[in-house]
Amino acid sequence: MSKSLGDELNDDLFRRLSGENLEALAEKVILIATVDDRGRPHPAMLSYLELVAKDRRNIRLATYGDSSTTENMRRHGQATISIIDERIAYYIKGSVVEIKRAMSCARHNSKLNLHVEEVLADEANEEFEPGAYVSSGVTYRNPNRAERILKAREILKELLLDENLR
Repeated sequence: MSKSLGDELNDDLFRRLSGENLEALAEKVILIATVDDRGRPHPAMLSYLELVAKDRRNIRLATYGDSSTTENMRRHGQATISIIDERIAYYIKGSVVEIKRAMSCARHNSKLNLHVEEVLADEANEEFEPGAYVSSGVTYRNPNRAERILKAREILKELLLDENLR
């Protein structure tokens, strides 16, 4: 059952999204949901190498500029980020604006800002599911992991640069 944690990232989420511990988080998947042109949910996968918390109310994202996910965020200005890992499940809902259509360090990526509007934590209802918990999140493998982490540091650095929001 989900419970609201308010309109900003808690300590755990802020730490996870700080961009500080990329080696440990590099192979974990973050789910993002947008609204497509037919009004239906559109899921996609990101990683900790593609987003960073600017502060407790703003998350910066680097997504493919020509992707359906990015186009959906441009069109509707909304997204939900799901962070699911061992014993945790968070949903971060917010409004999105594009800051830059093409990033300087990765021209194929757009730079977006998600303004946090609601954070939810989800866990099993102890009354109906005693002892139940999330045992893992989704992971992926990248054969060029070390190279990808180096590039991610450059991307996250640019994401944190202050630029005028549109």
